[in-house]
Amino acid sequence: MTLSRTPLSLYVHWPYCSFLCKFCAFSKTRATKQTDNTRTALALLRELESTLAAHKDKQLRSIYFGGGTPSLAHPDHIGRIIERAGELVPLAEDAEITLESNPTMAEVDKMRGFRAAGVNRYSIGVQTLDDRVLRQMGRLHTGAEGLAAVDRAREIFGGKVTFDMMFGFAGQTVDAWGEQLNTALDHGDQHVSIYQLTVEPGTPLYRDHLAGRIRVPGDETQAEMYERTVDICRKRGFRQYEVSSYAKSREAEGRHNMAYWRGQQYVGIGPSAHSRFVDCVSGRRVRQVRVPDAARWMEACEALGHGTAKVSEVGREEARQEMVVFGLRMLDGIDDAGFREVAGCALDEYLCMEQVMQYVNRGYLTWSTCGKDRLSHCLAPTERGLQVIDTILLDILPAV
Repeated sequence: MTLSRTPLSLYVHWPYCSFLCKFCAFSKTRATKQTDNTRTALALLRELESTLAAHKDKQLRSIYFGGGTPSLAHPDHIGRIIERAGELVPLAEDAEITLESNPTMAEVDKMRGFRAAGVNRYSIGVQTLDDRVLRQMGRLHTGAEGLAAVDRAREIFGGKVTFDMMFGFAGQTVDAWGEQLNTALDHGDQHVSIYQLTVEPGTPLYRDHLAGRIRVPGDETQAEMYERTVDICRKRGFRQYEVSSYAKSREAEGRHNMAYWRGQQYVGIGPSAHSRFVDCVSGRRVRQVRVPDAARWMEACEALGHGTAKVSEVGREEARQEMVVFGLRMLDGIDDAGFREVAGCALDEYLCMEQVMQYVNRGYLTWSTCGKDRLSHCLAPTERGLQVIDTILLDILPAV
């Protein structure tokens, strides 16, 4: 199967938030009484129609509503986008359709509406159970409300609920983090995403950090928190399948993000959304970027049918690097057969194999046969390797 016929994933960016978190570096706009959700939904539909028309020979494998805060949208708007996407490109019978939410009561009350609209997987931004930190980061919910939202989602989306947690907040200790994670997992379903807090330039958190108002834990403490995370999740039945992702079964793994990590095709609509796909006419790998400003993006959609700001070709070398960098975020690693299909060469022809084998011998990587016929090879990180994968990548990728 060639890359041009692989399943397609769709990302839908809802740009509005009821509050702006101090740590968030994503494109977002503060929702106000003047925010026109209907106009936004119509702009998304226009962009959907103009961008998916060229992909009707593919099959939608997943749809992901992110943001921003897509749970601020009306369920009818979400339902119409799902419906129209399926009319433009065949929707797989088992398609994963995820919607992100914050655990405020206003959004919790809309869960059944989203389920009826076609959403079958629900993602909740719990982040932390520490009320002090939640207030410090600009969140509007409490830790108890976060857990209550997860419990409520399990009643409606049982088996398809995931939530986000973060570690590395100012003043947090390894033991306090471990206790908090165990409490959160008491309420968990089949999947959880756990991230290390990143102080992103341009965010209010970054300014607080530079000014010395906030001191995050040092690298050694953060590494201990990561190790504690992996250990607790393993004991609780969650397998780490990616740097920040844990699932109780293969079926519970997040299918949409897998498309990114495996170099598959996806289309993004909405402000700042990205796309990567094979053009059906030229056969070239193409990347698209939408206008980041919500107001300008909406005006462009109304005038042109889309808010595309930039289109560029993904060169062979860029595609190779992406497959390695993202593929080695997963414990399953990279299948050489899949790499050849995209990269035009074998993994052991592209990578610095002397360095690869050094990491294999030291227990950080594995290089083994795989596939049904055992004729292909797979390169994968071990759990030890996953913790230092950024360092490994610097050593094994060729200089460009």
